[in-house]
Amino acid sequence: MRFSQLVVALPSLIGSANANQNWEGWAGSGNQTKWSNPSYSPDVVDIDVAIIGGGSGGIHAAIQLKDAGASVMVIEKKDQIGGHTETYTNPTTGVVTNVGVIVFENTDLVKRYFARLRVPIITNALETPSSRYDFALGIPIPPPDDQQEAIQAAVQAYTENVLSKYGWIDQGFLVPDPVPEELYLPFAQFAENYNFSALLPLIAELNWYTGNITTLPALYGIKGLGPGLLGSAFGEFILSGTGNSRSLYDAALKELGSSVLLSTTILNIDRHSNSTGVTLLVAQRGSAPKTIRARKLLVAIPPILKNIWSFDLSRQEQVIFSKFFSLGYYAGVAHVPGFDGSFTNVGAFTPFNQPIIPGNNGFIATGSPGEFLIGGGFDRGDVTDEEGKELVRENLATLAAVGAVPADAANSVTFPYTSDHTPYHVRVTAEDIKAGFYAKLLALQGSRNTYWTGAAFTGHNSALVWNWNEGTIVPGLKKDLGLE
Repeated sequence: MRFSQLVVALPSLIGSANANQNWEGWAGSGNQTKWSNPSYSPDVVDIDVAIIGGGSGGIHAAIQLKDAGASVMVIEKKDQIGGHTETYTNPTTGVVTNVGVIVFENTDLVKRYFARLRVPIITNALETPSSRYDFALGIPIPPPDDQQEAIQAAVQAYTENVLSKYGWIDQGFLVPDPVPEELYLPFAQFAENYNFSALLPLIAELNWYTGNITTLPALYGIKGLGPGLLGSAFGEFILSGTGNSRSLYDAALKELGSSVLLSTTILNIDRHSNSTGVTLLVAQRGSAPKTIRARKLLVAIPPILKNIWSFDLSRQEQVIFSKFFSLGYYAGVAHVPGFDGSFTNVGAFTPFNQPIIPGNNGFIATGSPGEFLIGGGFDRGDVTDEEGKELVRENLATLAAVGAVPADAANSVTFPYTSDHTPYHVRVTAEDIKAGFYAKLLALQGSRNTYWTGAAFTGHNSALVWNWNEGTIVPGLKKDLGLE
């Protein structure tokens, strides 16, 4: 969760050779890479499941499969696992700031996973007091009127009339076929039909950045407030008892050991030559390439084409994955001398008080002098590092003009830690939902010895990804591997 929202973001692992690695003897052929030196043969590793991506979905699946008796190998492009579960430690104060995932849904599944990895938990209602401003217009926003009665009525209507009808919403995009018409209506219209419009500002805040809460398809709006998140939002969330969300992944890495390959690039994937398995050629930084022969492949990275362009995609896979688009998200820690307090971005004149986009959802104090969390939302998935920083400067300049932050904040701001969390909220259009996209996507599971996991298959929320793994992915792999 970013400040007050639950998120899962997985790393972009491009399955192609890094041009500056300069592996002697490698020759590119189209979008595949082949060994051209007959005097050398890479090391060969035989396993049950190769997992591409060491983010939330890939690591959770690896632990579950290991517990079931399967041998696994996780292939991660970055130098650490955990995806966008990131932290920054101030070198002077020693304060640890969770930049990515901060809180988790308070569900039995989440508790079991933390217990399995022996990471302590605490629970907290997680209320962050802050001043409210429209960051784009510089307008101070007064505290909201007491809406408790209206919100309680909306929660009851939502629970009884929506969640009771779509009981699968926390388990994955298990969309019925044919698709109910109301699932591709604009979400504001859907909310009005079921009398829960008072919940829309909360859904937008908990899922920053979810896109325009007014117009996004209702399917995605409901995904943004399933039973697990609803119960936590009106109760308590789970936090790592260590104060560091990455403790979960530190424990997982210790558990998996040499079954995780960090700083590793995929050079080639072959799902054709052996009908009973797949073959991957990978190169770990500083080591010779190796061949991984696996009975099954689990892809745990966002399946947008730029991430998987070098896979040996079938025509059907190309058509399905080409439908995806994403939003953008830029996260990190900024520092402004003299900064004090926390600020929430509230749209002064927008429907349901959504912040103007692009915009940061808030500047939240970290506990170190002058430091604050940033979280910029964009309506496109190709955000650059400089665009993320410039958005912070623009918002600071607007706040400085009304005296909310130091006058020179836009010029004096520095960025001790930043991270591009794009692609974020990987989705399709309402027309694609209507045309049965998710039934086609689900049909890919197990085909060509390949399974797929991650936020694109269930929603941007750690607990949702783990639900998807436990309900669909791990049972399917266990059955195929004869482990049941």
